Amino acid sequence: MSGHGAEQHGNAILLAVIFIALVVVLWESRRSYLLRKIFNFWREMKPIIRATRQKKKQVNSQQENATLIGLNGRKNVYVPDNAKHIFIAGTTGSGKTVALSNFIQHGIEKSFPLLVIDGKGDIGAGSILEITKQFCREYKKKLYIVNLSEPEQSSKYNPFANASPTACKDMLINLTDWSEQHYKSNSERFLQRLIILLQQSNIPLSFQTIISHMSTDSFNALSANLLKQEEISKQEHLLNLEISKTCGKIAESATARFSTIAESEVGQIFDTDGIDIYTAIQERAVILFVLNPLLYPELSPLMGRMVLIDAKQAVSKCFNTNLERGFFIFDEVSSYASPSLIDLVNKSRSANITCVLATQSLSDLDYSVDTSFREQVIENCNNYIVLRQNSATNAETWANILGTRESVEVTYQVEQQSRITNATGLGSAKRVREFLYHPDEIKTLTTGNAFFLSKDNNFHCKLKVNKPF
Repeated sequence: MSGHGAEQHGNAILLAVIFIALVVVLWESRRSYLLRKIFNFWREMKPIIRATRQKKKQVNSQQENATLIGLNGRKNVYVPDNAKHIFIAGTTGSGKTVALSNFIQHGIEKSFPLLVIDGKGDIGAGSILEITKQFCREYKKKLYIVNLSEPEQSSKYNPFANASPTACKDMLINLTDWSEQHYKSNSERFLQRLIILLQQSNIPLSFQTIISHMSTDSFNALSANLLKQEEISKQEHLLNLEISKTCGKIAESATARFSTIAESEVGQIFDTDGIDIYTAIQERAVILFVLNPLLYPELSPLMGRMVLIDAKQAVSKCFNTNLERGFFIFDEVSSYASPSLIDLVNKSRSANITCVLATQSLSDLDYSVDTSFREQVIENCNNYIVLRQNSATNAETWANILGTRESVEVTYQVEQQSRITNATGLGSAKRVREFLYHPDEIKTLTTGNAFFLSKDNNFHCKLKVNKPF
């Protein structure tokens, strides 16, 4: 190769190297720019992504700690586990049982202790009994069924097991109707003292053991034996004899009522080794009471009231425990309602227990206790699921409870000329209140549809009730 050719070749190589170097420089510069852009973008997006993830986490947490009750369009509607109690109203065939089943399913899934009282007593397909059994099987949850409809298959029940003397007395007193306060007061005094004597004598409390010692002879013998063992003083013994003398014969008359229950087929439900509500709560179990007002029209409401007192006793003991959450579910609550229910609902929230009350209509509650009872129930609940109401009165009552909104009412003046109606250009507008949901809308709700109001979250909507089974 000549010198000139070599020079040309060398120049070409040099140009190539310079070109490659320039490309590399440009590429590196471009890459650096792109990297800076990417870095800056990531730096700006990072807090947004973090906030989005946190929000999603919070939403998921809120949904996890809440019961799905239905759909508003495509949006899920939840009731938080710590809600200030829930009231469900719906006539027969409206979907009330399905609405209740959401709380049963969620409570069982979350392993909450559950108390369920079914005041209707259905035991067939679609009943509270079958739904609860299904969920307990699915989630392997321990279940006690105290069943008046099938007493021979019922779990044994002993509400006196962990109860105070006062609670035991109240349970027994509520098992009968008293014509005069005098008889009731004397019986209360005798029963309470008898239960104290049984406890001092280390005799396990049960329906049967209390009844078997209700005679004045047995009462006096218990007191005398405790005096002999120096478990009580002579002064206490003399007081017991005085109570036996003044109150014993009156209290003995109530024994017939108690014995009638104990000797009936329902009596086999009660047993010294039976479960009580507090023990069921400690076991994080489900305890279901199936009443039967058709078969036992007198006993069923009395039994329901006994259960409410037992539940009150359990709640008082839960104040000092680390109970995360529990559900008390009362279906057809009007059939066994008593003043104890209001007291129970009042106190249960402080013990981390959420109550769900259900009935067909508000008017049912008017005949349960007194005229103020309905207002007390409504006042103690902040969340309402309202299904179809057939009664115009009930529909209007619920429309008022669900609330109103401000609207503008516009009126126009018109004049009629021959067959032509013309606007005069005159009119008026005024602010008015109108129902969020009109009574006619409540009366015409189809099965499984409801209006929902949460005063806890200042939220309301129409929803399709979720069916969890």
